This record gives sequence, structure tokens and C-alpha cells, in this order.
Amino acid sequence: PAHCIAGFPRLPASIMSAVSTLQLSSGTSMPVLGYGTWLTAAAEVAQGVKWAVESGYRLLDCAERYGNQKQIGEALSDLWKAGYKREDVFITSKLWNTRHDCPEESVRQTLQNLQLEYLDLYLIHFPEAFPRGASEEDMAAGKLEYAAITLKETWSKMETLVDKGLVKAIGISNFTVSEIQEILSSCRIKPAVNQIEVHPYNTSVPLVEFCESNGIATTAYSPLANQYFLSEIDPNNSRRPNTKDMTPLLQHPTVLEISSAHKKTAAQVLIRYAIDRGMSVIPKSVRLERIRENFNVFDFKLTKAEISELNAMDVKFKLVNPGWRKWPQQQ
Repeated sequence: PAHCIAGFPRLPASIMSAVSTLQLSSGTSMPVLGYGTWLTAAAEVAQGVKWAVESGYRLLDCAERYGNQKQIGEALSDLWKAGYKREDVFITSKLWNTRHDCPEESVRQTLQNLQLEYLDLYLIHFPEAFPRGASEEDMAAGKLEYAAITLKETWSKMETLVDKGLVKAIGISNFTVSEIQEILSSCRIKPAVNQIEVHPYNTSVPLVEFCESNGIATTAYSPLANQYFLSEIDPNNSRRPNTKDMTPLLQHPTVLEISSAHKKTAAQVLIRYAIDRGMSVIPKSVRLERIRENFNVFDFKLTKAEISELNAMDVKFKLVNPGWRKWPQQQ
């Protein structure tokens, strides 16, 4: 078929059929493995998305803040023309901090950029509300006050997006227990998902358990904790003085021992770590061989003992730790 990758046959049906889903409180199903588009240059993201869908991914994670949704929309248009069906691909996007007062305006712009009629899931990217036009740099430097709109007010506006059929489910991202409780105290529609950073250096066990107990699914981002991201996010290592001596997860002896036992790569073990804890997970890459490697995780499972070993590596290290983020003490 025209939409197969030249030189790369489709994955075996046994692997494709094993791609499991999470049942969301909204009534929809979300694939457990997706393709992330954060920090992917606009010039590279279209090809990455095409390769991902052609390789079997059926969950795509996007966001207004990533600045590449128009290019993703062009890729999606090409994929639909090639015979892939919109209803078979679960597409997530996120409301940026400067838009907490206008989720409908924001989601309509996102739908236009992605060339879609609806989103499967729309998340509040962070709990903090910025004034219109505010930059992350200015907020981190304390040059501007946070916007006055409350989480409850923003969530109420998010709920209307479901009513209008613009999105099938709504959720949150980077929220802690206390912030989730604020929404749960008055919501009409419960958050379907909380998307957070999860890997063995930041296991987030209490937060994941809290979400699970309240019927909220967890999506894990940055599952490989690739520390080269630090050079882009925090070039001076100013907020993470303890990370210079940390062993990258992909080279950690515990991870390598488990990968050897399963005859899998370290990356595949770290992706499976999230899946076997009951989450969905969204690794990212722009290299075809890595995209395919990251997807090939449905022919093995980690044991409870192996998950415990990886959990024991927790040092509460966050790659994503912006200077403007007001983390509550209880996370």
C-alpha cells in the first residue's frame, strides 16, 4: 500500500493487535502507547508523525505551546488521504497558560491548525494562568502577576467544550493532588487524564495512586528522562544543581540489567515501566528506527519485582521544572 514505509514492512499483526487501551471515565478508550511531539522542530514533526502512524502508533500528543500544530495538521491530512481513518487515531492537545480565560477560542484555533473537527482529549497544560501575551521568561522572573482566573472557572469553560462536541474528553497536565482536589470539589465532568512526568527518577507513586483512586488515568511524558533536554530547557543547570552527576536512565545499571533479562533495549524497558504501572506513555523521537523501537514493547512485560527495583530509584527529579511553576508541597 502507498502508506507503508518503503523498506519497512508493517509490524506483525500479533504485535499490532496487542496494543492495549485505557478506558477513560469519559467512556472513550485511549491507546497505552503514543507519539509525543514536544521539542520537535516544525521542520521535522510532519515526517515524525507520518512515520509514527505508519509504524502503528494510534495516539498522538500535541500542544499549542509546542508551536508545531500546523505542520502536524498537514501530516494528518496526508495520512487521511492515504487511507488512515480519523476515528482510529486518538489525538490530544493542550490549553496554554495564557489562554485559561478562553478555552473555546483556543481549541477552535488548535482544531483549525490540526485540520480536525474534534479532539479526543484536551488538557489544561499547567495549573498556572498567565496574563495574555505573557512569556515564560517574564513569569519566571516575576515581572508579571498571574492572571486572576481560578482553576474552577477554567474547568467550567473546559466542560462546555465537551457539551459543544469540540472535544470528546477533557483532562489536566502537570497537576498535583491539591490542584486536582480543587477541580474535583466542584466539577460537573471529572478530568479523564492527568499527564505528568514519570520515569524511575520521578516515579510519582502517590500522585498516580491518587488519580487511580479517583478514576483519573495517568499519561507519562518524558519516560526516558533524556537529559540532553536539559541543555534546551535549563542550559545553565541553574534549577537542577544535583543532576550533573546523575547517571542517565538509559545507562543506569538497574535498567540495563532488566533490559538484558528481557533481551530488550533500555528505552523499551522504560516505556514498558509506565505501561505496566497502568499508564499510557508518550515517548518522542524523530528517527524512524527509534520510533519503531519505542513501539515494539508489546511482546514482554516487567515483573512486579522489576517494577519495584525501578521504583526504588526515585529521587524526585523533574526534567520539566519551569521557574514559574508554583509546585504545592503535597505532590
